[in-house]
Amino acid sequence: MSTGEPSATSTRRTVIAVFLAGVSVFLVLYETQGLLPAIRGAYDIDAPTASLTVSATNVAMAVFLIPSSLLAPRIGHARQIAGGVVLAALLALILPFMPSPELLIAVRFLQGVAIAAVPATAMAYLSLRLPAAALPGAIGIYIAGNTIGGLSSRLLTGLAAEVLGWHGGLAFTAAVSLAFGLTVVWLLRHDLFTTSRVLAARAASATAPVASASEHASAPAEPPQSPRRAIIPLGSGLWRIYLTGFLCMIVFGGSFTMLGTRLQHDPWRLSEGAVALFFLIYLVGTLVTTYYGRLATKLSRTSLTLIGMVTALVGAGLTLIDSLVVIIIGMSLLTGGFFLGHTGASAAASASQPGVDSTRSAAIYLTVYYLGTSLGAWLSAVLFTDFAWPGVVVMCMTSLFAVLILTLTGASIGFKKRS
Repeated sequence: MSTGEPSATSTRRTVIAVFLAGVSVFLVLYETQGLLPAIRGAYDIDAPTASLTVSATNVAMAVFLIPSSLLAPRIGHARQIAGGVVLAALLALILPFMPSPELLIAVRFLQGVAIAAVPATAMAYLSLRLPAAALPGAIGIYIAGNTIGGLSSRLLTGLAAEVLGWHGGLAFTAAVSLAFGLTVVWLLRHDLFTTSRVLAARAASATAPVASASEHASAPAEPPQSPRRAIIPLGSGLWRIYLTGFLCMIVFGGSFTMLGTRLQHDPWRLSEGAVALFFLIYLVGTLVTTYYGRLATKLSRTSLTLIGMVTALVGAGLTLIDSLVVIIIGMSLLTGGFFLGHTGASAAASASQPGVDSTRSAAIYLTVYYLGTSLGAWLSAVLFTDFAWPGVVVMCMTSLFAVLILTLTGASIGFKKRS
């Protein structure tokens, strides 16, 4: 292959491969979230223990994101992506056959390790493989794959479990993930035996601006923001941005983890398939992130974050009403508000001042983001066991108020639009 501009066919193949890689790993990331009541019954365990099947995967993913990003240049980005998608799917295939909850949780942890290989590597690989002009669109497509995979993880597993039982639901999702994973391997076959150093040389010879695009490696899974100089020093303010993402994800991860359990209790007693349909509310977040850039041209990030937190607080309060219609409205408002806060925080974390490593900042943000998911999933299960749904709502409102305070008392430094 020449060192010039990659062909249109090569570019298209790379973009499709990374898109499918995102779909594949996120398909299995949340596959147990909508099945917690069934898992509890099958293993005779309590809700907090069952929630570890969600938390363990997210903890492992968060912990191994940075090590995976450091390993990729040594073993090759394409190899790491291909290995991650296949290993995550193979582990998902054996998941339904685990004889004990301890082994189930252990396999879920190993899945998180495998899954981390893709978000830690995908954007850096795109920046090495594609011309600069194609990079923004390719990143957007990869992010769409993450969103589609995350939604489908809950939706497909729940709907399949309606027909095949929870074992069959997990197996079905695993089979779909493996099919995508093998397709990724086939699409990346030309780079599987090419070192990252060679790819970097090709990128450098093709066009210099690609190097600056690599700064987006390991950025949070949201639509790419316009390049900006950092507006907050690492030592004095980024911790507020990280904490904002952490608190927001406690709300989002916790509420959706226990939503299915609530709906399968009185007075509704919905099936796994019916509960799975509630995860379509996740599309509200896709809509918000799609239009966030336009909103940011009219309002500051501080204002958008405040609006998001107030909206989420109203939504959380509405979910206390025992009406399916009102719960849908409440969860939709909570989801939209969460994505307003998270998207602004991820954009601020990705920005940097001269001398500050924006890739490192984004990777740290993504790490604490998934740690927030883990804590939210576990803590919501503990609170639900003792206080039912109102306990989960109190957790959400406490976190949302904390973000409001952070924003009003100092995070505005980090969210303020550059004049």
